[in-house]
Amino acid sequence: MADTKKPEMSASQAEILDAAAEVFMRLGTETASIDDVARQLGSTKGRIYHHFPSKGVLLAEVCLRAADFVLKKVPPVITPVATPEENLRQMILTHIPEVLRTLPYHKVIIQSYVGVQQKSTTPLERALFAQVQQERKTYETLFREVLRAGMEDGSFRAQNLSITLQSVLLMINAPVFWYRPRDDEPESFLPELSTQLADMALASLR
Repeated sequence: MADTKKPEMSASQAEILDAAAEVFMRLGTETASIDDVARQLGSTKGRIYHHFPSKGVLLAEVCLRAADFVLKKVPPVITPVATPEENLRQMILTHIPEVLRTLPYHKVIIQSYVGVQQKSTTPLERALFAQVQQERKTYETLFREVLRAGMEDGSFRAQNLSITLQSVLLMINAPVFWYRPRDDEPESFLPELSTQLADMALASLR
């Protein structure tokens, strides 16, 4: 079987992606340019092009890293000995802090869901954006299966699974639209936010 493990990202690549996420978030994926990312880095465009041959590839890699952040954190908290409700709560309590920790990436991926894939012009860009969609589907499937299990054992109300899935994901991703880190933010804020949204999501399912 072929090895599908992703190659390790270099520190330079990670730094470029961090800068690109900030710039794409601030200026928008349509407006931001490689020049803008280079200015954010205090570097040359050549350094960026050494790792990412086009803006489309850079954008796709930002989106892939956004997906990777949550795909690394959430699956380990799912356990077969827990109830669907317990699993879903732990998934939400893990998802929200990780998304807000890497907020620029997730603001970019929200922008990128509409339209950008159709403007990809090279085979590499198209392949990368297809991978973004696949990783999104993989992540959604984690939640879909827990919701399905809860409906089957009666802990969640039986209803349209796809509508339920998208509604839960919209609820737990809502802070991406309005959250802004503050210097005076109490340490308890993110745990309390995560708990409140987990409570709201679970209450909507019972």
